Amino acid sequence: MAHMKKISREGDMGKKDFSLPDDVMIHIFLQFSVKDLSQLRCVCKSWNRVITSQPFFESLSNQSTNICILYNPCFSHLKLCLYSEKLQDLGELRCPPFGDELMDFGILGSCNGVLCLYSNGCDRSLIYMWNPSSNKYTTLPKPSHNPRYLGFGVNPKSGYLDDFKVVTIFANANAEVYSLRMNSWRTIADGFLPSIELTCRYFDHPVFLNGSVHWCARVSCYLDSKCPWLIVSFDFANEVFHKIMLPDILSNDEGTKFVNVVNGHLCVFAAADNDFSAYDLWVMMEYGVVDSWTKTCTIEKTEKFWWPLGFTTTGSIVARGHCKHDENTLLVYNPDRKKFKCLGRHHPRLPIQVLTFADSVIAPVPKSVIVGTT
Repeated sequence: MAHMKKISREGDMGKKDFSLPDDVMIHIFLQFSVKDLSQLRCVCKSWNRVITSQPFFESLSNQSTNICILYNPCFSHLKLCLYSEKLQDLGELRCPPFGDELMDFGILGSCNGVLCLYSNGCDRSLIYMWNPSSNKYTTLPKPSHNPRYLGFGVNPKSGYLDDFKVVTIFANANAEVYSLRMNSWRTIADGFLPSIELTCRYFDHPVFLNGSVHWCARVSCYLDSKCPWLIVSFDFANEVFHKIMLPDILSNDEGTKFVNVVNGHLCVFAAADNDFSAYDLWVMMEYGVVDSWTKTCTIEKTEKFWWPLGFTTTGSIVARGHCKHDENTLLVYNPDRKKFKCLGRHHPRLPIQVLTFADSVIAPVPKSVIVGTT
């Protein structure tokens, strides 16, 4: 901080044209904590511009990305922890400042260093956006009805890293979208896709990719027991729903499906047996192109069931399953070695969600809202 203050004083001493290239400033700013960066944003407009820019966010993400895990350690309240690939260890994340209001909550998603959390009880209309690094948060105004399904993401076409949005789908198939920058909800004219049921479970959350949030879904069929599988997406830029079809062999298979993202590609885990001990991994090599779906591998585990939960930044799979320490613990599968590894004895029980998380200075706060910080 002293070095930065010295630069600031030199700039005040008549050197009005004093500046450094953005790439140099980014290298300097990367040496500071998120707390310090939040203060440095207030020094001048040029520093704020660099610190909140896409290149700086990407650089900060590259050195700070971890895996965020939501879990229930004692069946009484939920906690958050981070899994560091560098340290190969779990560390507990601070509790959200509104944690007492959300004793039973779920993470809707993680974008640009901001988590979206919601009440996982009967009333799902209590929704928050929270930056764990800065501890700043916003309580969203409630939608018009209690949501049945929710999705979280950011509009990448607006040019703003904080253009966060939440989409809600109600039991009557109406839908609304919330914009943080507008701090308001508006109705989606066409509503949700008819005759489609999303498959959202506590271990299967929607995923954000290419400006859209994605869910596994099935065609509603009341007279036929075979209901085809597909993926439903919501485009946050154009605020419309789309269908992404699966190959016939995958669509018509009755096994459970989980949607996820691996190495920047949309993918689906398809249960290869009824014991949940083996999964086929299908990857969409070219986004939106049905013919690009490719079965890349089959992953098997002989010791009882396991559930795929997500991917690390290096492509390893984080899973829940059986190991020598426990029957319900965190595992990491290395695709190169084709082996599962237990994360150790001090692991959380019953992991529920796994998401990629990176530090950021982005405040999920509209100007009209009072924020909470430490």
